[in-house]
Amino acid sequence: MEILSNIFSIKNRGNTHKIITICGIKISIKLSSKYIMKKYKNKYKKVIQRIKNKKGKIKVVFIVAENQKWAYQGLYELFEKDSKFEPVVLITLLMEVHKGTDKTRNNLDQNYKFFKSRNMNVDFLYENGKYKDLKEFRPDIVFYEQPWELPDMYMPSIVANYALTCYCSYGLPLFELEEDYTNVFHRYLYLNFIDSEYTLNRYTIMDKENKNNCYISNYLKLDAYHSCTEKDVKQIWKNPDKVKIIYAPHHSYDTMLKVATFLENGKFILDLAKKYPQTTWLFKPHPRFNHAMLYNNYMSEDELNQYYEEWNLIGNVYTEGNYFDIFKTSNLMITDCCSFLAEYLPTGNPIIRPVNKDGVKLNVLGENIVKSYYETYNNEELEKVFKDLVVKKNDTKRELRKNIISLIMDKNCSSAKKIYDKILSDIL
Repeated sequence: MEILSNIFSIKNRGNTHKIITICGIKISIKLSSKYIMKKYKNKYKKVIQRIKNKKGKIKVVFIVAENQKWAYQGLYELFEKDSKFEPVVLITLLMEVHKGTDKTRNNLDQNYKFFKSRNMNVDFLYENGKYKDLKEFRPDIVFYEQPWELPDMYMPSIVANYALTCYCSYGLPLFELEEDYTNVFHRYLYLNFIDSEYTLNRYTIMDKENKNNCYISNYLKLDAYHSCTEKDVKQIWKNPDKVKIIYAPHHSYDTMLKVATFLENGKFILDLAKKYPQTTWLFKPHPRFNHAMLYNNYMSEDELNQYYEEWNLIGNVYTEGNYFDIFKTSNLMITDCCSFLAEYLPTGNPIIRPVNKDGVKLNVLGENIVKSYYETYNNEELEKVFKDLVVKKNDTKRELRKNIISLIMDKNCSSAKKIYDKILSDIL
């Protein structure tokens, strides 16, 4: 036995590999997804047992870096109403902002005010230029707003040692991207709450073990449509009696998505807004839009500010989260964004989708949704479709949209309730 221990030396290398030393030669062996998931399943069993034995309130933490992507309002409120739980939103900062490579989203105070104005329990996870230790807040359950730009100590592979980690995507996966389920984030989650069988099948094709931590709860953001309440339309639109149009450009020229078309049509759509006096507009750029424009030198800071100012003169600019009242009160959207294609569907209204020919392809669910909209490939086509919808009132795909809403939304039960019930069944 002593001889064997001298010849074979085995130790862990991170979470995905083991290093085996044989006669002084180090060999790195990649661990299988099945092994990884079994290992973390055992970790989570211990956490669940600790929660079951806990005498005080169960603390549910939501880690947030961008309020624009906030999806958990209904779930937060369910936990808040239950005396067994104590929910809290923890405001942090994206890593690229922390490092100084993105100066457009240093929005700690803005995020804090967004949640505080809603009388929610909120605190800072990032303070004085540093990330705080999540363990200081003694979380039992952690929900992530997004998988991107997290410091290592907040990753599920680390947090799994002391809390259940959960995620609901802030954007519905409509494109053929393996990054929708990653080996560094999603694989280590306790539960990955997903929208549909379509998504489950996609993840299973990537790796059959992926389905083990997935739970179908439908798309959480669409719970906003279960509520009939809307803000006064006059609070949102400058001229609410006119045709109300949202222009929502994406940022992705320099990422794998490559669905953005702003460089080709951003000025054209602004001129279109000025050209048709029967319309009123709201400019709703992606949270990363400003960074993409400036970082890639597509626009100078002065040019970007001037562009925003022109939209403010003829309409409104909206850059925060909680945007479903805008959707509900509008008549049309022009967007090359991703999840908006699904999030806008329950309004029953049309979308004009300018297409980047170099963009990533839609998956099956995305194709089913997009066929109910109007795709255009140049500005001439865009204006033609625009006139058909706005001037001629000729929306030939309205009935088709009504028939496919059920692909992404359960009208009889909210997604938040499904998630809440699943958590309760697991820990109580």
